[in-house]
Amino acid sequence: MENKVILVTGSTRGIGLAVARDLLAAGASVALHGRSPERTGETREALGGGERIQVLAADLGSPEWGGRLVEQVIQHFGRIDGLVNNAGGGKAKAFRGLDVEGWRQTQSVNVEAALTASQAAYNAMRQHRSGSIVNIASIAAHGAGKWMGADYAASKAALVSLTKSLAFEAARFGIRCNAVSPGFVETDMTAALTEERRDGLAIPLGRLAQPDEIARAVRFLLSEESSYITGQVLHVDGGLWMGG
Repeated sequence: MENKVILVTGSTRGIGLAVARDLLAAGASVALHGRSPERTGETREALGGGERIQVLAADLGSPEWGGRLVEQVIQHFGRIDGLVNNAGGGKAKAFRGLDVEGWRQTQSVNVEAALTASQAAYNAMRQHRSGSIVNIASIAAHGAGKWMGADYAASKAALVSLTKSLAFEAARFGIRCNAVSPGFVETDMTAALTEERRDGLAIPLGRLAQPDEIARAVRFLLSEESSYITGQVLHVDGGLWMGG
């Protein structure tokens, strides 16, 4: 990843932070993103600061900011070689409790911001005829939203579809687009799971993933080691999806 410039959205905690840390260790320049300027600045310092880190703050609940973040990265570094659409969120909510406003907010952050960021990155990457985009989907994208709300599952399914559509169009320009679908990861979102609930998940490998394990998969898909892989979804779930 030496001399590569990568934007990682939602990178002040959890999977995004692990991805940013892993990419920096591999030699990349990284644009950190979070909603709070203070939190993003603190993350920059925690990662050692330096010229290889750019700090960006924006609320992707307004999805047009996805594209604006890419523009800011290009203004700062002069180029963009990789994009990780990691920012997202959702809550476990019964179908009967969904409302249109909440549904739209989930789609705005999880899909629409990724769309505008990907469009801007794709247009910039075409000039160099190279680049890689990785979307962080979820095991929830591939069937019933068993553990999360239907709005979250639908948004991640849409992100997988977006991944494949872009991969198909961008391939002729040497640009790749793939997705990673994590299972349960040790982050803020899973901190409230009781031991009983964790055991009930029946994960074949017997534990939740560490954020670093997702980060390594993301780095692989960004790197030249995966130069002939596009339009794919890599499940990093401890074997959970084998059960359907």
